[in-house]
Amino acid sequence: MNLFEAVYELFLPAACASCKEAPAAGSGLCEACEAGLPDAAVHLAVLSDTGAPPTVVAGAYEGPLAEALNEYKERGRRQLAGVLAGLLARPLEIVGAELPGAVLVPIPPTRAARRERGFDHVAHLCAGLGEVRRCLRARPRPDSVGLSRAQRREAARSSLDVVPRRVAALAASSRPVILVDDIVTTGATLSAAAAVLRRAGMSVPAAVAIAAAE
Repeated sequence: MNLFEAVYELFLPAACASCKEAPAAGSGLCEACEAGLPDAAVHLAVLSDTGAPPTVVAGAYEGPLAEALNEYKERGRRQLAGVLAGLLARPLEIVGAELPGAVLVPIPPTRAARRERGFDHVAHLCAGLGEVRRCLRARPRPDSVGLSRAQRREAARSSLDVVPRRVAALAASSRPVILVDDIVTTGATLSAAAAVLRRAGMSVPAAVAIAAAE
C-alpha cells in the first residue's frame, strides 16, 4: 500500500477487499462477500506432489476468498487477518485434535517478499492459533509464473532451509510439526518444507492451509 492509498483509506471508508465496491465492514469485506466465504466444512487437498504431508484446507482458492487473500498478501490489508485466521483455525482444529502437542511451523516468505509486503503474512495469521516456531527460512526463488510443474517443484526444493538453532530444541522435544501455508497448489513447497524438517529429525505428519488452488 503506497502513501496515497494509506491517506485515502484513513479519511474515506475502504472498499470491500473482494467486490471492491461496497464499503468494507471491520473484517475488510462487505456483508455479502463475507457470506460468500467457505462454510464450516473443511476438506483434504488433492496435491500432485506426493512428498507433501496430508493437507487439510478451509476451501477453494476462488471467489471472495481468493480476492481477500490477494488483498491481504499483496496490498497489506491486515484488517483481513481476523477473518482469514478464522478460516485457518478450522482445519487446524481438525488436525490439532489428532496431533496433541503439535507446534505450528509457517511457510516463510523470501526476504524480498517480506520486505515488499512489510510482514510475514503466514506467521501473522498463526498468532493466537497455537504455538508457533519460525524454524524455516526461504532462499531467493524465481517467480513461479511461467514455470512448468517440474520447474516449480525443483524451485521449491531448493528454496527452503532450516534455522539450525531453532530446530535443535524442537527436534529434541519430539513434538510433531503442522506446516501452515496460505495457499497450496501442487504441494511442492510443503513437500520441500517437510523434507528439510525431517532431515533435521522432526516429525511432519500434516499440513494446513486456508485455500487450495487447482
